Amino acid sequence: MKCVKCGTDNKLKDRTANRGHCKTCRHPITFDPKAAAGVDFTDRFFASAISATSVNDTLFFTSKQFHYSFNARRQKAKDPLGKMGCVILLLGIIFIMIALSWGSPILALGALLVLAAGVLLLIPIVRKRLRAKQPKEITVTSDRLEKLILTWAHNNGRVAKLLAAPQAGPKHAHISPEIKQYSFDRLVVCEHATIAQFLIANNFHFENNCAVLSIDKYPNEIFDTVMEMLRRNPALKVYALHDASLAGIQLTHRLTTESDWFQGSANVQIHDLGLLPRQILDRSVFVRESPAFASQAAKLLAGPVFASLRPEEERWLREGKYVELESISPRMLLGVVTQGIARSRVPGAEDALVPLSSRGDSRNEVYIFAYDSFG
Repeated sequence: MKCVKCGTDNKLKDRTANRGHCKTCRHPITFDPKAAAGVDFTDRFFASAISATSVNDTLFFTSKQFHYSFNARRQKAKDPLGKMGCVILLLGIIFIMIALSWGSPILALGALLVLAAGVLLLIPIVRKRLRAKQPKEITVTSDRLEKLILTWAHNNGRVAKLLAAPQAGPKHAHISPEIKQYSFDRLVVCEHATIAQFLIANNFHFENNCAVLSIDKYPNEIFDTVMEMLRRNPALKVYALHDASLAGIQLTHRLTTESDWFQGSANVQIHDLGLLPRQILDRSVFVRESPAFASQAAKLLAGPVFASLRPEEERWLREGKYVELESISPRMLLGVVTQGIARSRVPGAEDALVPLSSRGDSRNEVYIFAYDSFG
């Protein structure tokens, strides 16, 4: 096991003799599968999971994003397909030897097919494509991972890019009158404050010249001021970002019907960036299930908000299934939202957003657009 600080390889006897410390630099070893019950990963695995989620410490990320990323990497590391390929390959070799000794061409042909299957499973790109069809599973709970992060931080320092839970600030923050005179051409509204915090922390609003808010008014200290600025733009484009869930799909409806948002606003364009069930059906994602969502689905799906759903999406939601936006990697999520904004500005593009529906009267119509894909 290599030390994450100096790279020294510490054998089990070294770790035991040095009471769980590196024999060279004395840095404590945090996760030792041989010494701690319930731990089947090493310090290097944990460090690489942090590095992968933060893209080498260049992106801030939420605790839930790390939770999904850690579980995805843990599932990939186990890679049963590779082990299966070795077993099948070995069986193929044994069958070929038997076929040759028996002089049976039929058995030899079968053995060659088994051998070929084993070889295919040992090819990385084949395993990658097969894994893309496998559902992702949560094997380490969020509570368990939070404790692991605290243990890691005790020995290795705070995880620099891990965001704390968003906090409510003062109701009204001071904003200079000069800034208030400006407006924004675009607004991203997130279903969850954590996603809004994530976008803001990674300077998404500066790089894309747009405002970022959550449906529950985060950041609350500037919410009223930002909305006042936004309403001055007669050609405002709004982008909704949400989970693939019953509540998430209602986000665009809330934006068009709630007085705190755009009820009665003239000619506002709302782009539903997702997640929508159609965007993640048959993809390798973390699909969760909730009995509570299943019980709500029958009543809610009959309403006009869900009229644009496809039959397969309705069936999926009726089963209480949902996919959280934070299960998408930070880098991919930033890229998808950036691309969504860019595509919405080119209506003639082949993969641009297409009109989904419109609400309101002829003078105050709100146009809603939606993706058929995500990423």
